[in-house]
Amino acid sequence: MRLSTLHAGLVVTAAAIALSACAAQQPMVPSSASGSSAVSSDGSLAPQVEAGVTTCATSPPQFAWIFKGACAKFTLKPAGAPFSLQQYQNITIKGSIGKNNVSSSATLYAVDATGSGDILKYGGKSFPLYKARGKTFIYAVAINESKQTIKPIAEKGKPILQYVITDSKGLPGKSCGAAVLVQGTKGSFLWESLPTQAKVSGNTVTISQYTVPHGFDLPPQTPLYFGVNCF
Repeated sequence: MRLSTLHAGLVVTAAAIALSACAAQQPMVPSSASGSSAVSSDGSLAPQVEAGVTTCATSPPQFAWIFKGACAKFTLKPAGAPFSLQQYQNITIKGSIGKNNVSSSATLYAVDATGSGDILKYGGKSFPLYKARGKTFIYAVAINESKQTIKPIAEKGKPILQYVITDSKGLPGKSCGAAVLVQGTKGSFLWESLPTQAKVSGNTVTISQYTVPHGFDLPPQTPLYFGVNCF
C-alpha cells in the first residue's frame, strides 16, 4: 500500500477544516487504492441517505476509506473557491478555500460521514474512529484530484480556509474541536488533536484560519481525514 504524507495538521471545526502544523507526526493517508479496495462496511448497516443527497462512494474520486455521506465536487481557482455539502443526517457543511498556488484550476472533492456504518473498510480494516472529549459527531475527507500540489497563500484580513457546520437538531456541546488522522513512527494510525476550538452559536459552529501553517500542502489524490467533536 503506497502512502503519501501531508506535512501539516488541519484544524477542523464542526465540519470545518483548517490547518496547523504537526511537529512530531504528519497527517498521512493511503494515496492509492491499488491492490486493495474498500470492500465492506464496519459491520453495521449504513444509514439511509436522504432523497436528493449527492454521494460519491466509489474509488475514484475517493481513495482508501470511502465515506458514504454527502459529496461535493468543486473547482479551485487561484483566488480560491467556496464549497457546500448537502444536508446529511441533519448536518450541513459549508466552507471556502482562499488564495492559493493553483496554476489555473484544480478539481477537489469534499465528503462527510458520521462513522455510524457509513465508512467502508479499506484493505480489510475498519476506519479508526476518533475517541474524544464529548462526542465525535462528524468526519470529513478532502481530496485533491488534480496533478498539482496545492498550497495556500495568506492575504491580510482574508482567511485561507473557512468552514461552517450546522446540525439542525443541535450540536452536542457548547464548543467544538477537531483532530486529523496521522501515522505514528511505527506505522499505526492515530488521531492528533488540534489546538483550535470554536464556540457554538445556535446550531452552528464556524472557524477561520488566516495564517499558513508551516509546510502545508495538499498532494494529488491523497485523502485527508478529519474528526470533529463537541463538548
